[in-house]
Amino acid sequence: MDLEELPQNIQTCYDIICHTNKKLELELEMVGREDYDKDLGFRKWKAEAKKLGNSKPQLRKLAFIGRTGVGKSTAINAILGAPVLLTRADVTCTSVQTEVIYEALPPSAWKASIKFIGKDEWKNTLSNMLDDLEVYRHGTTHDDSGPAMDAWETLKEESPDCFFCTITWVLMMLRVQVYPHLRAISFPPPHQDINVLLEQEVVGSKLGTEEQMHGAGFDNIELQLRPYLTSYTNIVEGETPKSSVWHLVDSVCIYGAFDVLASHAVSLVDVPGFGDANKTRTKRTEEYLKTAEVVVLVADIKRAADDQVMRDYLAKFLRKMIRIDGSMESLLIILTGTDVRINEDQLHYLDAKQRHVIEEMCQAIDRLNNSLEKLENSSTDWKTIATMPDDVAIYKEFIERQQRKEEITSQLRTEQAAKNTYIAHQRSARVREAFLQLYRQVYYNISKQDTANEPPPLPVFCVGSTDFNQLLGADERYRAPLVFTDPKDTGIPQLCRHIHDFGRRNTFSDIDAFVHRCTVLHKETNSFFFRLKRDPKLTAYEDAARGLVERLKDTVHMTRQTSEDKIYEYMNELEQVLQVEAKNAAEHSLDIIETLGSNYRYQTYRAIMSREGEWRSTDLNEDLVDGMLEGTVSSVWHNFFNDFLKSELESLIVAIHDHCDVAIQSIKDGAKRKPKEKIAMRIEKECNGILPLHMLKPAHMDYLLGIHMMQRKFGGTFKGLLRDELEAHYRDVARESGPGMFRRMKDMNEKEFSPRNARQLYAGLVDEVMSAIRTAITNGEEALDTALTRLYSHLERSFVYIQKDDIMSKDTRKKMRIFLEEEYKKPLAELTTIIDRCKERNTTPVDSEVTTITDQGVSMVQ
Repeated sequence: MDLEELPQNIQTCYDIICHTNKKLELELEMVGREDYDKDLGFRKWKAEAKKLGNSKPQLRKLAFIGRTGVGKSTAINAILGAPVLLTRADVTCTSVQTEVIYEALPPSAWKASIKFIGKDEWKNTLSNMLDDLEVYRHGTTHDDSGPAMDAWETLKEESPDCFFCTITWVLMMLRVQVYPHLRAISFPPPHQDINVLLEQEVVGSKLGTEEQMHGAGFDNIELQLRPYLTSYTNIVEGETPKSSVWHLVDSVCIYGAFDVLASHAVSLVDVPGFGDANKTRTKRTEEYLKTAEVVVLVADIKRAADDQVMRDYLAKFLRKMIRIDGSMESLLIILTGTDVRINEDQLHYLDAKQRHVIEEMCQAIDRLNNSLEKLENSSTDWKTIATMPDDVAIYKEFIERQQRKEEITSQLRTEQAAKNTYIAHQRSARVREAFLQLYRQVYYNISKQDTANEPPPLPVFCVGSTDFNQLLGADERYRAPLVFTDPKDTGIPQLCRHIHDFGRRNTFSDIDAFVHRCTVLHKETNSFFFRLKRDPKLTAYEDAARGLVERLKDTVHMTRQTSEDKIYEYMNELEQVLQVEAKNAAEHSLDIIETLGSNYRYQTYRAIMSREGEWRSTDLNEDLVDGMLEGTVSSVWHNFFNDFLKSELESLIVAIHDHCDVAIQSIKDGAKRKPKEKIAMRIEKECNGILPLHMLKPAHMDYLLGIHMMQRKFGGTFKGLLRDELEAHYRDVARESGPGMFRRMKDMNEKEFSPRNARQLYAGLVDEVMSAIRTAITNGEEALDTALTRLYSHLERSFVYIQKDDIMSKDTRKKMRIFLEEEYKKPLAELTTIIDRCKERNTTPVDSEVTTITDQGVSMVQ
């Protein structure tokens, strides 16, 4: 199926789901007026129809994170096929969370929504900054000016995170200005009234609001959005400085008809730099990871291969992600910079065969260069031809030589491009394998599994985003591609296909889930409206069938009890190892607090306290909980949530389904022994229409989703819990002022982390985590309870109480039978046809391809 057709078909599917269920809700409302709502379950069916009538695509956010300057924004632009986001190599370009979402707009048209932070949030930020200035102004020494200078630069003119942008006044003019009227005031500034700053027109008018923008053509989008997205803003000579409001922006959403997002199931999110010195950006990213469905880690391919600090960072990140979620579909790796040219001398890991291929390429290039040089030396120039204008042979020879030179030049470019591409692919293969080896080591270290078994697959893409953008003309700052001459060699098309297929699979999965729910609702309502009149001769059958259902309930209950016992046994083990690590962390916490007091002067110390332990590159909370999820804890956590619990729930659902099959078959067998063939056939039909998995599968998915969300909210670290627990304490410490304040602040912290207090604090953190885990497990069990209750009700309504006295009129029954057949079942059949057609036409060889590296470069093997 063409990408252009996909959004239209998806919208058609959701239109059918919503339209048919809204009509069903109205029909049930009309029947319910006959007073069936209370006794016959109409209220539940109407609620389900209403919920299905409001169905819409579920958006899965792909959060692009990575250290500042690795090329996240450039990669996103390449994936989108348009210069949507600002990209510069020398400054931090993304300072605000930016989400790109599909919307069926005209080609190249876009719109954007800019959401600003609330007044209370900005007031808190201002309060901290002004407090730092006040402390500096009234201090007895000024050898610790970092917090005050940082606050003043933010208020007056924040510098981008680039060393070179601070060494000359010309580059300082690029700084963002929140309050440009403060620019003329020298440091240290006089007292600033927080209320005046809050009410300043440009700032006060933005807080808590949302702006809408739109345009046609992506050539001007980043220029219009730049003040909202980044700390980099040009100041045009001669113009009055303008306020840049990125500090006040909470998030930006950009909408457009981007092919890669055509499934309606994914959005791309460019988040502030992760792991750098700016704790504001890092903290935003950490919080966002708790809600993103897929984390896309972007790293520079050269640093990923050669930089030990980067490898340590990647290993730490992988440990955190593997602990959080064992499903590797929630993690995607992009290594950028394959279009940065290197030569073969830099590839020390090539084998003899690969070196032979490169040597042959070099020889071919040398031969072409020699041939070109000979032609240059022996060719007749225009001056010679001008002296012999009538000599046709010389002129013809000259033209032939020129054509030959052009041919050789073209061949030379082709050979050089082939060599550059080959070398780039060899490096990509090497780095990709090195990264996967790092992933395997981290995974085995955490899971403690047999290294003979491969861990779950991890998608790794090596890309040349800049060359791709140039080849497609998506970058107005044109330059010739440095390495690749074919877009396919950049890796971007394969990455786009991966993202598109991920979205398409999830879209069809979502629609399938809605269809399952519709099918269950249809069968439940249909079985009710086809009830038979009571026949006293079937009382014995009813009693036997009812007994079978009751035994089914008992069997399922015992099966679930056995499963729950296993789960809680594993939970107890997890709690025990967590308590051990919490005790260890508590014992080391006082040393960390004392070291903090030794390493910083009082103004910086106070700034750290006022910002809840996190300022610039300092992360006290992370230091205090470092190691609490390592070692045995890491293995138990991973094995419990990502291996045992998933397999245990799968086994439980299979067991319940098997028990249901046995019960249903027994009821069918009992019906066959009844004298009335019509009744037996009716029961047989109803039995065949019972689909336990249709009811159990959503509960199963809700169970796993609840566990997944709990892990994401936890974030793979105790840092957030500790920060919340110490919030009031940090605030009290930061209030200290006057002579002796530094000693008092340190004394307060050392008292807070005295052995007894520390043990209580860390034990409380474990209790919080275990409480969250138990809540998630309980919610999952309740979801299964609800599904089983509905399943048992369906069983009883369908063929245990198949005959029941009621006062429903024949006309009402007939009307509902016709409606369910014509207005509900047929649209569902049409919907199924559309889905099947979409799946069939969207199945491409790319879905099953595996990227392999050969001596001739990258190839796709089916």
